[in-house]
Amino acid sequence: MIKLKDLLSEGKFQMKGKYLNMPGGEVSSLPGAYDNDALKVTIGRESFNIYKGRKGIIAIGDSYSKEFKNGNDLAKWL
Repeated sequence: MIKLKDLLSEGKFQMKGKYLNMPGGEVSSLPGAYDNDALKVTIGRESFNIYKGRKGIIAIGDSYSKEFKNGNDLAKWL
């Protein structure tokens, strides 16, 4: 599991191909639906595990979940 801290305070996320470029300069690929790992992002008090599903990208949070058609939609949401 990858943990990201304080990335939402500055910059923007960008999706290039299968890689998510983060504001701090880090690059990560999104784990697949059958991988044991997830990309973990904390927004305020809500934590989300993000991974690729069969129909798109899924962010599963503590109190709600959100689905995205593609990586660009995820980057805009972040």
